[in-house]
This record gives sequence, structure tokens and C-alpha cells, in this order.
Amino acid sequence: MKIAFLTAGGVAPCLSASLGALIQTYNELAPKADLLGYLHGYRGLLLGNSIEIPSSIRNKTDVLFKYGGSPIGNSRVKLTNVENCVQHGYVKVGEDPVKVAADQLIKDKVNILHTIGGDDTNTMA
Repeated sequence: MKIAFLTAGGVAPCLSASLGALIQTYNELAPKADLLGYLHGYRGLLLGNSIEIPSSIRNKTDVLFKYGGSPIGNSRVKLTNVENCVQHGYVKVGEDPVKVAADQLIKDKVNILHTIGGDDTNTMA
């Protein structure tokens, strides 16, 4: 099983702690699952920029409860704002960002995606 995370929206004190709590939970419930973080939120998902979260990090999540922000970065990219996604080079002209994101999840063989952020972040999911 592959579980992915992304943080999006503005910098907030809860992002890091939320990520830490999810990683701790998966360490208990699915210790053999592969964990993946998309760098800088939906931007990373659209561009295929991600990192594997190795066991050496998975076992040191306590530090994530001490800091705000996000260790995997976040951005304010909205998948429904096609013009902005094209302008910044996240998708090509004529591409649908929602489809590009879905195709990336399939390519990465992600079974579960956790989106961490506010209203817009979860509406995009």
C-alpha cells in the first residue's frame, strides 16, 4: 500500500503536527506501507515532485509537533484555476489540472491521499 500526503494553502501551525500524527498512526496501523510526500502541495502533485518518507524519518515524528509550517512545503495552487496552472508551468495549455493530478496519483500507485490544509485544499481533493 502507498499512502501520500500533501500540505497546501497558507503556512499554518497545524500542518506539521497533522503530518506527524498521520505518520505515527500509519506506523502503528500499516508499518509496511510506503509513505510519500508531495513537495509544495498540489504544485508537487502536478509536477510529480515527491519524496519517499523513509523509516529513519518515520520514527522521529515527535519533532513535527514542535514546529508550525510544513516539512514538505505547501503552496496555494488551485487545481481548478487552469489559467494560473498553465501560467506557472504546472500543466501545459489544453491540459486539465485535475486530470493531470489524478494521472500522477495513478502513476505513483497511490492508494490513499491525505490533503492537509483548509477549505480550498480539501475542496480540491
